[in-house]
Amino acid sequence: MNQTRSYKSLSLLGTSVFLVALLGGCASTDSVTKAQATADEALSTAKAAQADAAQASQKADQANAAAASSQSTANDAKATADAAKATADAAKSQVDELSEKIDRMFKKTMQK
Repeated sequence: MNQTRSYKSLSLLGTSVFLVALLGGCASTDSVTKAQATADEALSTAKAAQADAAQASQKADQANAAAASSQSTANDAKATADAAKATADAAKSQVDELSEKIDRMFKKTMQK
């Protein structure tokens, strides 16, 4: 009977150790599963952030292209305005010369 009692105690002790080890293993598996879920979520967030950054970069490139086009248009407009000013200056110079010539002719006519 003493052996049976000893066997039962050992069996109970072994079962207890097995259950504790099993629960400890479950806790470790649970921790690993939670860590994996957190890592997956972080990876998903990083991928979403990378996609957002790529989209922002694309929009910035489009804005830069639009700005360059606007700058080119402004440069063209300035060149046209400069050419128009040069033409106007040349015309004014010719008008001034003709006016001076007419004044000289008028003075000569008045002197006679």
